[in-house]
Amino acid sequence: MREVVLRVPRAAVEDVLDRLLLIAPQGVRESPAGRYVELKLRGDALPSLTELRRAVGRWSHRISEHEIPDDWRERRALDYTPQVIGGRLIVRPEWAPAAMSDGLIEIVLGESAAFGGGTHPTTQACLELLLGVPPSGSFADLGCGSGVLAILAARLAWNPVRALDLQPVSIEATRANAERNGVAIDAQEADLLREPPPATDGFAANVPAVLHRALAAGFADPAPQVGLLSGFGPEDAVEIAAAYGTRGLRQRRRVDRHGWTVMLVGR
Repeated sequence: MREVVLRVPRAAVEDVLDRLLLIAPQGVRESPAGRYVELKLRGDALPSLTELRRAVGRWSHRISEHEIPDDWRERRALDYTPQVIGGRLIVRPEWAPAAMSDGLIEIVLGESAAFGGGTHPTTQACLELLLGVPPSGSFADLGCGSGVLAILAARLAWNPVRALDLQPVSIEATRANAERNGVAIDAQEADLLREPPPATDGFAANVPAVLHRALAAGFADPAPQVGLLSGFGPEDAVEIAAAYGTRGLRQRRRVDRHGWTVMLVGR
């Protein structure tokens, strides 16, 4: 399969795209590249380089052409760019190539319907904050999804680590991902609206606001030392902070990102 890459200044993108889309029926993919943007066209019947240069018009540009794999799985791996979270962590799907940077924590996740692949704003913010919390005993991932937060906790030396979720697919994914990453996690199904959360020193709960209200009320005394809260928006943040505050867990840090709120609380 043929691929042509046009590298243009950011200011040129809208103007160039208006003309490119008229001659590129298979579409154009945009990839940021610092002060520039790479416009990628793929297919077996692409416009000629002369037509593409004409579409670029007056804008400065660089153009390259090469062959790429026909198999979409190979192209997916070729396109993958790892994102470093908090300067220390990469979370990648199992089909993506391993990170080449020494000193980074790498978590590998299998493909699953479970939530929490490391790309959602709440998951990323929770991972960032967890990187900065010194491990101090046991940890519980409440509403664990893929188990990525529990896996990071285990990699950071929290011990023991539990993971609870209502959905069987999440427990299955968490167990498989824990094995994939070589960590020990006790993953079990639980309805946290109906049963109290476990006693633990630290916890993460990336869950809806209604479940946070139940968790805050459900912890046995003494409450955990530290917690990561997310899964809700700024409109619920004050109420949720107050609910945990009644248990002695005070807000230490708050991050608002893309309409979501993440809070670090502690005693």
